Amino acid sequence: MKKDILKFQNVALSYQTNDSEITALKDISFDVKAGEFVAIVGPSGCGKTTILSLVAGLLKASSGKILLEGEEILATSKKIGYMFQHDHLFEWRTIWQNVMLGPELEGKKKSPEIIARVTELLEKYGLKDFIKSKPRELSGGMRQRVALIRTLATNPSILLLDEPFSALDFQTRLKVCDDVYNIIKSENKTALLVTHDISEAISMADKVIILSKRPSYVKDIKIIDLKDYPTPLERREHPKFRELFDEIWKEVQFEE
Repeated sequence: MKKDILKFQNVALSYQTNDSEITALKDISFDVKAGEFVAIVGPSGCGKTTILSLVAGLLKASSGKILLEGEEILATSKKIGYMFQHDHLFEWRTIWQNVMLGPELEGKKKSPEIIARVTELLEKYGLKDFIKSKPRELSGGMRQRVALIRTLATNPSILLLDEPFSALDFQTRLKVCDDVYNIIKSENKTALLVTHDISEAISMADKVIILSKRPSYVKDIKIIDLKDYPTPLERREHPKFRELFDEIWKEVQFEE
């Protein structure tokens, strides 16, 4: 039995406006096990990204518990790797300098272990020849690989992926989904993905968490058993794919 990396226990979040108190999350409970790839979908404005902010310690829950490797999250954790909608690479830095940003901020950029790890990742995923290049010289897909390797450089316990492919055109998006999925699985990492794209969620995730409209609760959790098709692109051709899509779409659409 795989251990829980992340656990939400009856988590609620409310915040004040000038006029009233707004409840964003009402009763969120789920777990993410070691090595799992979990996706969160739901209607617009239901609080998907808010959940990632809670995991990262950027927001504090009003009630309930959030446990990361068995310990309650109290502040921004170094165990978290966050990958945003845009790659946020610094154009004036080389690829090597971009990837080493995390270790640099932690005062570890000269660590032989980290240098060896980053070098191995860049070589393994086809970026070794570009370490002296600037981000503008890379394709959109390569930039996303750089962003992911930057996230992996500090060896986080869990990766938070906030719509990381939304800025890409459809064809590039399909290719990058495969790249990112293969890297995460190859490195045996645990990932939590937020996406509006139900097809993307099904093609990448081991399970999909469906949120209700605000104030959100976990409406359903779908186990995605498409392991006999090894890549996200191939999973889109699985006989069960359309059935799963229809089931999840109806639940989200009903809420909207």
